Amino acid sequence: MKYTWISALAMMLAVPGVGFSQTDSSRLQKSGVPVAGDTLTIHYNPAGGPLAGKEHIRGMVYTFRNYRWGLDDVNLQLHNGSYDAKYLVPDNCALVAFKFYVEQDGQIAAYDNNSDYGFVETTINKQGVALPGGALAWGLFRKPSFGHAPQGYFEKFNISDEALEMWIRKEIKYYPQYMPRYFGEYLAMLKMSLGDEYNEKVERNLVRLAGLPDIDESNYYQIFSTYQFELKDTHKGDSVKAILLAKYPHGRQARHQAYIAAYNSEQNDAKLGKMEKFLKDFPVAEMRKDSGAEQQYMYYSIYRELAVGYVATGQSDKLIALLPQMDFASLVEIYRWNVERHFMTNSMPLDSIYPLGNAMMKELISKVHDGSYNENLRFTPNQADEFAMSQLDKKLAVQVRMLDKMGRYAEAMPYLRMISPTFIYTNAKLNDAHIDILEHTGNAAQAAAVLETGVSNNAATQGMIEKLKKEYVAKNGKEDGFDVYMESLKPAADVEKLRAEIRSHLISEKYTPFKLEDLNGRTVSSATDFKDKIVVIDFWALWCTPCKSAFPGMQMVVDKYAKDKHVALYFIATQAANKNYKEEIKSYISKSGYRFNVLLDEITSKGAQNQVFRSMVPVFRSSGIPRKVVLKNGVIRWTSEGYGGSASKLVDELSYVIDLLKNEN
Repeated sequence: MKYTWISALAMMLAVPGVGFSQTDSSRLQKSGVPVAGDTLTIHYNPAGGPLAGKEHIRGMVYTFRNYRWGLDDVNLQLHNGSYDAKYLVPDNCALVAFKFYVEQDGQIAAYDNNSDYGFVETTINKQGVALPGGALAWGLFRKPSFGHAPQGYFEKFNISDEALEMWIRKEIKYYPQYMPRYFGEYLAMLKMSLGDEYNEKVERNLVRLAGLPDIDESNYYQIFSTYQFELKDTHKGDSVKAILLAKYPHGRQARHQAYIAAYNSEQNDAKLGKMEKFLKDFPVAEMRKDSGAEQQYMYYSIYRELAVGYVATGQSDKLIALLPQMDFASLVEIYRWNVERHFMTNSMPLDSIYPLGNAMMKELISKVHDGSYNENLRFTPNQADEFAMSQLDKKLAVQVRMLDKMGRYAEAMPYLRMISPTFIYTNAKLNDAHIDILEHTGNAAQAAAVLETGVSNNAATQGMIEKLKKEYVAKNGKEDGFDVYMESLKPAADVEKLRAEIRSHLISEKYTPFKLEDLNGRTVSSATDFKDKIVVIDFWALWCTPCKSAFPGMQMVVDKYAKDKHVALYFIATQAANKNYKEEIKSYISKSGYRFNVLLDEITSKGAQNQVFRSMVPVFRSSGIPRKVVLKNGVIRWTSEGYGGSASKLVDELSYVIDLLKNEN
């Protein structure tokens, strides 16, 4: 078959005059065909669809504008069970695809895309003519397997290869003058349709592209990469690459080469110098202009490497000088690794990390709405903003805790006020610091309210619970009834939700019986010592910070069931990092004051100290710790990984599991 490009004259003779629609559904009604540059009124009724009965329904719309995909929000207004919205279709937008959804914990939990048929429609301009890109987008979007349109809209819907080729050829027929903008899609279509003939016939298309006026750097790169990587013609590939670099000495390809050279150099002072030179030769502001932030990952990586190097060599002033260049997403990562990590692990003095944390916090606050998470259609603008705010909340919480620990109470107050109302009482350690800051700034009455609210949200540390108990005893003259009082502070709906979640995660998986020694050399046998008991195992290691952070809550569980003959708790130390682990573990437990029954995991045939833990990994499908495991009658009944930071919630989780297993028939 002979493939030719259609001339502009053919386009003039056959311009399409209508759009294409795949929106027929009783759930979505519109005010006519979408017109680019005009406002479209839509009415969405979830009845009869996957969102029926759901609350807080949101809307998004995928767009194809000037041959680039975009993602936008549709701001729905609820009226009597249905949703209305007005959406301004962007100028030059050739296709819109609506999707309605609900979220849970920041993730899409359910959505309506017209039963996988799609609320998809091409647009027209104000003269009633379909826009450039409409036929192309119509084909690309409805064939997600082709990989040249946003993913995640359809579940199974996928047009045929032949249909896709037809729509791409329609685009060529009507708008050949824009071929350089979609040449990559055209080549991919040829590869799909020609099969073994592709290598033989693709070169003439490359020659035609090279001869077109006004081709840009991306087109030269397409020609180069096709020769170099698909046709394996390095001679022609290198020739095109030379032209590319000569025409665009500070363009995307040159930037990429400089980045690779700097980033992959040996880890030493010279590497820092090369990365600094990269930032000087290829300013981030220029990248954002010429590549639409598609190469932002380079700067994210360079900033991260430089930050580690600067902090390690005591050059935080250099890092502080770089902060104005960074976007919010980069700042979050730099703060996490160079401030938060050192604070959480006590690996650097607070006075050393304070200046950097202080400077970074100011930058984070000023850039939270910069949209830097809205790359590669990961989020809509509203979703990106919400995600950024959630990240800022977490970093503000760290900063507040650090300032509290340093005794900078007044300095912490403005940061506390910036934390979102939906987050501020949900973090146990933040609640603890919040109370301490209020008490040190003459706000004891407010501290009492935070204490109760923290317990109500099941986000309380051991210290908070002890403080609440002290206040309860002072008021009532005795401890009796405190547990009932504390439980009464928690909303019944939240308690039932947690219990329901635990019930839904009960399992029944056999494990291999084992024998382990405790710190005194006594052997504990799962076959005999666990008989007729509900056994809680906590897999942990000395190097694991979250493991040790959970220990105050675990001590509360130990104390709660200390007199219960039907419940036992064991703390299996696993994955030791050095040969002296037995002595180090014994010393740590002794100095910390924890009253734990510690067992030492066995050594495997390969010399790793994780025999029992490894035997259970197939059940967990993860090798992460801390890992809580609850056993009964020779089987694993429940397990969880990690620590959320709340001692009170940890106690509740394990208590609810134990109660459920006790009440089984």
